[in-house]
Amino acid sequence: MRRGLVGLLAAEAISLLGSRITFVALPWLVLTSTGSALLAGVAGFAEMLPYVLAGLLGGPIVDRVGPRSTAVAADVASLLAVSGIPILAATGTIPFHTLLCLIALAGALRGFGDTAKRALLPRMIAEAGLTTERGTTLYDGISRIATLLGLPLAGVLVATIGPTRVLLVDAATFGVCALLILCHVRPSSTGAGPAEEEKDGYAAALRCGFRYVRHDRLIIGIMSLLFVTNLFDQAYLTVFVPVWVREGPHGPAALGVLGTAFGVGAVAGNILWTILGPRLPRRATFAVCFLIGGPAQLFALALSDRLWLILTTAAIAGTLMATVNPILLAAVYERIPFRVHGRVMSVLIAFAWAGIPLGGVLGGWAADALGLHAGALLVGIGYLMVTLSPFLFSAWHALDEHRVLPAKALVGAK
Repeated sequence: MRRGLVGLLAAEAISLLGSRITFVALPWLVLTSTGSALLAGVAGFAEMLPYVLAGLLGGPIVDRVGPRSTAVAADVASLLAVSGIPILAATGTIPFHTLLCLIALAGALRGFGDTAKRALLPRMIAEAGLTTERGTTLYDGISRIATLLGLPLAGVLVATIGPTRVLLVDAATFGVCALLILCHVRPSSTGAGPAEEEKDGYAAALRCGFRYVRHDRLIIGIMSLLFVTNLFDQAYLTVFVPVWVREGPHGPAALGVLGTAFGVGAVAGNILWTILGPRLPRRATFAVCFLIGGPAQLFALALSDRLWLILTTAAIAGTLMATVNPILLAAVYERIPFRVHGRVMSVLIAFAWAGIPLGGVLGGWAADALGLHAGALLVGIGYLMVTLSPFLFSAWHALDEHRVLPAKALVGAK
């Protein structure tokens, strides 16, 4: 049973490693080839909007077809799509709009694949005999380690072989991920069988996800908060940081150094949460860590050019933010039955990530119109304001409710 969870986590680690590399290489490719921070933001928009839409529309498909089959098919298709970007870019004649179309296709396929993997995760956690909180902490730890390794590796690779060849590395990771899931991830059940809403077709299944979310105040709060903070994070990562590197003396390798600082802090924070998490209240821990860790890097970038201060802030932010995802994932997984997992999670993730496509455009506009420091300061202030919501609204008290789903919901009733 644990073999399936290990296989899924290994596949996710490799996939995330490739995605972190692309996260650096793609905006750097656009920024250096066009010289425009706004176009770099547009490229981020072109990737993330299809990602969000595919995640939303793919939920009912994941529930009907099965998360394992969907994940394998999406990863194989992603291998082909991502490979096309560096192959065509290498010709030196690819129009910008064609590049955007390829980026959009890759984003859509990744959206389908990630939705399927998120639906697989709680099944494999249950079959491994772990608590939801411990399983989600392991999952988040994998993500943090991928960030720790992927971002500095990306900085080195971009500096040595160029961003177009780096994208081939990401394409290869999708192939490895598909093989791992195909060979090692075999859920004993795909869920509780078709839900009643599925009998009326795809549209009814999609409405089921919206209906479930609409009646859960905590999930609505999570979606609203993450919509705004993901928008701001995207502006920071895909625009402000590359502009900071371009305008500074450190070169593209600094992209990796900054990611390493955050990643080291995040891995340390994940270890601490693994040890201390069961003893700490979820809501209070989440609220304090998000309030301090979320906007910290934006303020550092806005108020100082000192590399040591920016790196130290990134490490502290990583440590604090390592608590956020495990708490949210555990709370959400405990509230959603497996039989509707794909469609409910797809709605939640789609709305939570809907701000990401806009984040790159916002960041590009702010950097071009206001300058790096003023733009980062403005976004940091907005980030600080929205992370006050867990202190102000009663719905967030539900984070401290530890729900245990019935056994049939965990293993899939037939």
